Amino acid sequence: MSSSSNESLTDTNKTSAASSSSALPEQHKSEGTTQRLDQEHITKLTEEAFRKLSEYTRAELQVTIDDCQLLQTMNKSTQDKYSQMSLMSQRLMKEMSKVQNTYADFDSFVSHIDDIHQQAVEMEETAKALDQYSRYLEDKVVKTHNRRQQQQKQQQ
Repeated sequence: MSSSSNESLTDTNKTSAASSSSALPEQHKSEGTTQRLDQEHITKLTEEAFRKLSEYTRAELQVTIDDCQLLQTMNKSTQDKYSQMSLMSQRLMKEMSKVQNTYADFDSFVSHIDDIHQQAVEMEETAKALDQYSRYLEDKVVKTHNRRQQQQKQQQ
């Protein structure tokens, strides 16, 4: 500490010693002033606390409002998306109905094709049977013809 500070401290100590020995009414005056200062300080601190609490509450309410607005925006977006999906589903249902109708129309054609195929298979089997029978007859004719030729050769 500097020497001037030491001097002022010494002066202050002397003054406070002189004032405490001087008179009691001044002490009461000082206590009243201190009490008023304490009340003013408490009032200022209380007002500041209320002001800060008010600011905090406003900030919390603003955050809540912002959250609600965000939820509202998200709900709107979701509603729009589901609307689009609903329209797409309706279109798909219509197209599916068309496909089912087309399938029903083609089903009769497919049934006819299956019948024709079955008839072709039966005709093929009949043709094979006829082919086998014609070979059998051809073999029989050839054998008969060969026997006749042999008989003619033997008769000669």
